[in-house]
Amino acid sequence: MTSLAPLWSPRSVAVLGVSRNPAKLGHRLLKNVLDGGFAGSVFPVNPSGEPILGLPTVAKVADLPPDIDLALVSLPGPEVLAAVKGLAVRRVKVAVILSSGFGEVDAEGRQLQTELRAAAAESGMRLVGPNCMGVYSNPARLNGTYFWDLPRTAGGISVVSQSGAYGGLIIRHLGSLGLGLSKFLSIGNQVDLEIADLLDDLAEDQETTLIAAFIESVRDGMRFVQAARKATKRKPLVVLKGGRTEAGRRAAGSHTGALAGTFEVYQAAFKKAGIVACVETEEFFDAIQCLAAHGRQSPKGRGVAIVTVSGGPSVIAADTAEAVGLTVPALPPSVRQRLGKLLPSFAALGNPVDLTPQVDPAAIAEAARLVLSQEDIAGAVVINVGLDLPEFADGLIEASRSVGKPLVACAVDVPAVAEKFKAAGVPVYPTPERAVRAYRALALAGQERESAATPKPPLRLPAALHQLLETGRGPLPYDAARRVLTAYGVPFCREGRCASVAEALRAAKRLGFPIVVKAERPGLLHKTEAQAVKVDVRTPGELQAACQEMAKRLGPGPFLIQQQVKRGVELLIGGKRDPTFGPVVVCGTGGILTEALGDVSLCLAPLDPEDARGMLKEGLKGRLLQGVRGMPPCDPEPLVKILLAVSRLLTDHPRIVELDLNPVIAAGKKALAVDALLILGASET
Repeated sequence: MTSLAPLWSPRSVAVLGVSRNPAKLGHRLLKNVLDGGFAGSVFPVNPSGEPILGLPTVAKVADLPPDIDLALVSLPGPEVLAAVKGLAVRRVKVAVILSSGFGEVDAEGRQLQTELRAAAAESGMRLVGPNCMGVYSNPARLNGTYFWDLPRTAGGISVVSQSGAYGGLIIRHLGSLGLGLSKFLSIGNQVDLEIADLLDDLAEDQETTLIAAFIESVRDGMRFVQAARKATKRKPLVVLKGGRTEAGRRAAGSHTGALAGTFEVYQAAFKKAGIVACVETEEFFDAIQCLAAHGRQSPKGRGVAIVTVSGGPSVIAADTAEAVGLTVPALPPSVRQRLGKLLPSFAALGNPVDLTPQVDPAAIAEAARLVLSQEDIAGAVVINVGLDLPEFADGLIEASRSVGKPLVACAVDVPAVAEKFKAAGVPVYPTPERAVRAYRALALAGQERESAATPKPPLRLPAALHQLLETGRGPLPYDAARRVLTAYGVPFCREGRCASVAEALRAAKRLGFPIVVKAERPGLLHKTEAQAVKVDVRTPGELQAACQEMAKRLGPGPFLIQQQVKRGVELLIGGKRDPTFGPVVVCGTGGILTEALGDVSLCLAPLDPEDARGMLKEGLKGRLLQGVRGMPPCDPEPLVKILLAVSRLLTDHPRIVELDLNPVIAAGKKALAVDALLILGASET
C-alpha cells in the first residue's frame, strides 16, 4: 500500500465545491480548513474564480497546480466523476470525496463508484469515501471535515468510522472527557481506501497510541484480520460493530447456519485479531477512556480483585465480572488472616474485599497491596459510594503502583476520591457495571496471543471421496459425509447401514442392544424433527416395530443402526464458510436443544490447539464438560482433535459451505460423533 502521509500530513490541499454562501457545506469545509490553522497551501475551486474567505480561487480543476497532496471534494454527485478524472490528470495523491449519492443509494450509484475507482487507479491516486465526513489530523492542524467544533486537544487516539455521523459522536465524546485526538477519518463507502488500509497505516503511526473504529462491514475479511493483528501487536484497537442482527444468508437445514450469524462471525474475527470488541455505545466509549488512561499497562490474566467500602455495589461488580468472562478469585486463607489483622472484624475478606467505612485509613495501602500482590489477581476494580475519604484513593493508588497492576474505579458522591483517582490516571465510572466492563477492555487488550495455527498441506483422500468433494453439490449422503470426516480423523460410533429389517436385526445382533434406529432418506437433513430416530431400542421386537413404523410414515428406504453411546455431554461441532471471513469453526451445546440454548463459540480457521481448548471452556458447554450432577468430567483432548479435524477439512476444501456433527457425545476420555451433515456449494470458477 502506498503511504498515507499525503492524507494525514499534506503540504497542499485543494477544496472542490467551495461556495460563497455560508450556509453551504462547501463554504463550511473551506472555513474549517482555514480555522483549523492548516499551514500548507490551500487552493479553493469555484466556477466564478472570485476570492472566497480571503483566498483566491481557481475556476476549474484543470487550473490547479500539479502534484497537490490532498483534495477535498464537496460537489454534487453527478459532478464528482469528472472532477476525479481531472484530479488524476493533475497527479493529486489522495482525494477525499465527501459527496453522497453513490453506492449507498442504488445500483447506478454503485456503478459510478466503480468508475471513480478506475479513474483514480490510472494515476495511482487514492480515494476516501464517497459519502463521508472528511479527514482530521491534529499534528497537521488540518480540519478537512464538515465538523466545525472539533476538540483541538492533542493526543494519541485515532478514530476511523464508516459512519460520518457516528464518527462525530465519538470525537465529541472524547472532547467532553478531555481526551486528545490525533487523527480522524470518515471512510464512508470505502470505494478504494478501506478499514484494513487505515489499520495498516495507523499501526505504523508513531503519533497514534490507541485506535478506535466504528464498523458496519468489511469487504475482505482475512485482510482485515491480518491488518488488525498487526495493529494490536503494537497498540490497543477497540471496535464497535454496527448491525448486530442477522440479516444475511442462513443456509436452510443447518444448525451451524442458524447459530453462526453474521454478527457472531464478526465477533470471532475480532477475537482472532486481538480486538477489544464492544456491543453498545456506552461500553465503547468507556473502553476508549480506560484504554487511553492505561496505555499498554494491561492486566496479565483474567483475575480481578473487587476492593470497596460499599458492600452492595461490590456484589454487583463481582456478578458483572463473572458475566463478562473475568474471574474473581477467592483469596487464600493466609492472606485473609493477614487482612483480618488490618481491617475491622466485620470486614469481608474473601474477594470482593470490603474494607468497610470503619477502616483505619492508615491500613488501606497495606491491605490493598496484600490483595493486589496475589499471583492470580491481575488488577482491581475499586468502588467507593458515599465515603469521601481521600486516603482510600491514596492507598489504592500507592498499592497499584507498587505492584504494577492497573486500577479502574467506580466513585459516586465522593468528589475528593474521584479527583485523586483522575489525577493519578485512574479512569472513573458512575456504576460498578461500567467500571467492570471498562476493566474487561484492559484485560482483552492484554491478552493478544500469536496463534500457532498454520495451514497444513491438504490431506490426500481416496480418489472417490476427492471426486465427490470436487463435483458434488448440496447435502452429501450421510454415508459419504461420514467417510470424508473419518478420513480427517473424526471418530464415529459403531453402526451399520441396512436395506431391510432383516439386515437391521443382524446389525443389531452384531452391535449389541440397546441400539439407536434412524431412517436414512434423501433430503432428510434433521432426523429428530422428522421423527426418524428411535433411541434405547432393547429387543429385536422393538427394532422390528420401529423400522416398520418409520417405513410406513416415511416410505421405504435404508435404516441406520447405531450403537447407543453411553450417556455423556452432547455437543455440536461444525463449521461454515462465511462470505467475508472464510472458514469458521463452531462449537456449542448440542442435541435437540442446540438452537434453543444458543450456547455457541466461533473461531476463524485454521485453529490451533489453544483456540480449540478455549472454545471448549466457554459458556454452558464448559461447565458441562467439567462434570455436573454426578457426571464425571470429560477429557477435552478428544474434542480438541475433532475441532482441529473440522478446521483442516474446511481449510482444505473451499466448496464445503456448512458442516454439522450433532451430536458429538463426550464421556470420560472419549468423544464420538453420532450424526453428520456436510453441505457443498457451487463449483468455484
